[in-house]
Amino acid sequence: MKRYITLIVSLLIGYTSFSQKYKDVYESLTTMSDNEAYQTLQEFSQSKKNAHSASLYKMALIIEKRLDTYDPFLQEKAINQNVYNAELYISLAKLHLDEKVARQDGRYFDDVVPANPKKGPTLEEITESINNHIVKIKNFKEVFTENRTNLYNAATKYNECISIYNEINRKNSKLKDLYFLVDNNLTSQLDALKINFDSTLYYLEKLQISLKKHPMFNYTFNYTLNPIQIYRMHGLTPANFLAQNIELWDFNSWINTFKDVYKNDITYLYKNIDETETLNKKYVSLLTEKNIDGVPENYRVPPYLINKIYKYDYESLANSLLLFQESQINYMYQLSSYRTDTNFFAFGFNYPSNNHFTKALEYRKATDSLLTLLYGNISDEGIKKYSNIFEKKYKGEKGLQEYVLNQQTFDNKYFDGAIDDYADHLLKMGSKLNPVNKHFLLYNGDTIFAQIVTAEKLSKKGYFVHSKQDADKNQILLAGTFVGKSGDHSAFVASIDTLHNVKWLKTFKPGEGNRSCLFVTSLNDEIAALVTSTTKTGVIRNFMILLDKAGNQKQTTEIKIKALPRKLLVDDIDNKYVVLFCGTSIKPFISETCDMHICCLDSKFKTLWNKQLKFDGYTCNILKTDNIYYIIGSFSKMLDLDNDEVNLNGDSGLFIYSIDAEGNWIDGENYKPNRSIYPMWISKCDNTTFEVVSALDNEPQKATADNKIKASYMRFTFDGKETYNSIDKPSK
Repeated sequence: MKRYITLIVSLLIGYTSFSQKYKDVYESLTTMSDNEAYQTLQEFSQSKKNAHSASLYKMALIIEKRLDTYDPFLQEKAINQNVYNAELYISLAKLHLDEKVARQDGRYFDDVVPANPKKGPTLEEITESINNHIVKIKNFKEVFTENRTNLYNAATKYNECISIYNEINRKNSKLKDLYFLVDNNLTSQLDALKINFDSTLYYLEKLQISLKKHPMFNYTFNYTLNPIQIYRMHGLTPANFLAQNIELWDFNSWINTFKDVYKNDITYLYKNIDETETLNKKYVSLLTEKNIDGVPENYRVPPYLINKIYKYDYESLANSLLLFQESQINYMYQLSSYRTDTNFFAFGFNYPSNNHFTKALEYRKATDSLLTLLYGNISDEGIKKYSNIFEKKYKGEKGLQEYVLNQQTFDNKYFDGAIDDYADHLLKMGSKLNPVNKHFLLYNGDTIFAQIVTAEKLSKKGYFVHSKQDADKNQILLAGTFVGKSGDHSAFVASIDTLHNVKWLKTFKPGEGNRSCLFVTSLNDEIAALVTSTTKTGVIRNFMILLDKAGNQKQTTEIKIKALPRKLLVDDIDNKYVVLFCGTSIKPFISETCDMHICCLDSKFKTLWNKQLKFDGYTCNILKTDNIYYIIGSFSKMLDLDNDEVNLNGDSGLFIYSIDAEGNWIDGENYKPNRSIYPMWISKCDNTTFEVVSALDNEPQKATADNKIKASYMRFTFDGKETYNSIDKPSK
């Protein structure tokens, strides 16, 4: 990979005296084989001064010709590498092409036939040829990938057929007995056998069609279907999918013959549809009551049931109902999944993962679509086909229509309620310690409460965790505060293994004030801990402490910023730490008039740069994308990058400020809402967007039992544009 990076860099630098140098090389190519010519051109283009459109174009043509010499099903790696190189060189050839190159060196572009031979190829003619080759390479790549995928799918599906059929033989030795041993499992096996065999033929037919249009290495993938006449002998041997004629067992004919005997599928369907619909409603009820433990993750209606319904009734009202309920369950589960307490380090609920709410909205979109489909499929015929469901449980056509309309309203309210619940959860996190044994460890007679709590939630004697990081598969790092008998606070860092055994624990004593370790992270087999000390007079001091993997202290560096650290981002690509400081309140989501510091340190804690912003508000997160850091939080008033004051006159909004890796401010965006928002949770969705959960109208701390928190969900691009708003207010 380094070789190609070096090549790309060299190709993007100027090309002095190319024509004279390349003329000699070009003329020598006529006596060389393609491989020799390619190697000569590759060595020639390594020079920063020799990278040029014509030489790159020539290299791409050689590779393009070479592609037809490889076996597409046995030499994948070689083809992929050559396709990559061909795309690279032809693209760079286009990048380096301009009017001057076309005028001076057009004669070197092989296979470009000029309209005027005396003048040689024009820029437009060369560009057209390059574009044609780009399309040709792209088409080859697509066909090659598609053909390999189809062959793999065909072989995989057919091998699954053999496996399923062998399992049926193993359990049932006589075909005549098999007709009388039909159960749910066998019915499912037969369905799976048919689906896999149909898929085998489907992928083989796709291969045949593709190879007729785009021949590759004389492959045809013709096949013959052999009848299964002897139950215990035929249908058990595999096929050679690279043979000139592929011998396949005709599983479809065997299945159809079997099903002609077995006539009671419809009774089976009625029973299973009824049971599945009952189970679906049970899951919806559990999730409505915020009980997620009894609901499976990534729930699916049994595929064999859906496929069997489709066989008899393709546009099935029953399938429309079951698939909508399946999607609704997954939508509700996604919104509530942060409630699962499977993590050893928990504070009642876990933080959701990145894209948590974005994924929920994707489920919601699918659910709405399936609900619309269900409503459109309601008919007298559909109701009669499954009267045991729709007449008995839904009271006919009108009752089912009413059910659909109610679900639309329900799904809207469930999303809003989930956002409110999560905002309330963020506000109350760590307020109560879970006394259950799985949430604490014992260390030298003291208790380590393995629940992540904020620094304000410290009580009684013991170790309280503020943050954790999985350093590697065998080590988990903890950072927090130790409260002594006299109430004094010491910072600590600990390492535990995956079985939750404490490997080592290091304490940093109070000294002149109470200390807490708010963040810990690992980088290059070293551990960095951020320790904050607060004196009795309120003076804040911050120290970065470097430890080795065994917990031995190697270095301590004070960061001369008298504010609390809010976020620590480790940049393991550039071996740097970026720390966000602002304010002095240990409570979350508290607006303060203060200076926000964005401090960048190298791996040995040397300060590379330190930038400041004055504002009234608080920070929520620092995100990195495309080598740019984004600082995001709440504000009511702040000085922008032009030193102009942005004042929301008592309202609250969102700020998005960006700074590059060298510490240069890039941009600052201030989101001015129609209603006050107080960001509480911010997460990166992808390299272009992030999502925000915010309290609405009132500061989060003002929420009470009588005045419950109201929240919104929004999504923004990193340049400050709103792309989604759960409260449906206009985008700015």
